[in-house]
Amino acid sequence: MRRLRPAALPARLPAGGPVSPAGSLPGTGRPPLGLTPRGVLLFLALFALAATAVYPLREYVAQHNRILALEAKHQALQAENERLAREQARLNDPAYVEQLAKRDFQMVHPGEEAWQLTGTPPADARAPARPAPAPRRDRPWYQRLWEHLTGSAK
Repeated sequence: MRRLRPAALPARLPAGGPVSPAGSLPGTGRPPLGLTPRGVLLFLALFALAATAVYPLREYVAQHNRILALEAKHQALQAENERLAREQARLNDPAYVEQLAKRDFQMVHPGEEAWQLTGTPPADARAPARPAPAPRRDRPWYQRLWEHLTGSAK
């Protein structure tokens, strides 16, 4: 058989004690979380504004970084253009062109002799020759023989 409850009592009381009729804690006039319906709407509106501002702000930062990179690239290209303009002005000088022709293409005037040096340059007399390393006795005889035959000292 079912017991009937009086209609005035709630089905379950919260752990904090009795609740006022508007759903707020007794004596405060506010809901349990401290937010009124207007506060909740204000919080949601601010959250929506913040959420919609994230993408444009991210795009702004990305565009700003791209602008900085392009400005740096522009400055580098301007410096390169200035260097090329100086080179172009130097190429208008016949003495410089003659120097380049002799250096890069081994060209000579009629009657001049062209010399071509081959081989390795001589050792610098100022640099002292390195003394020969002492034979290593800590290696086995076959490794010393191999080093002697191949000329590689480890």
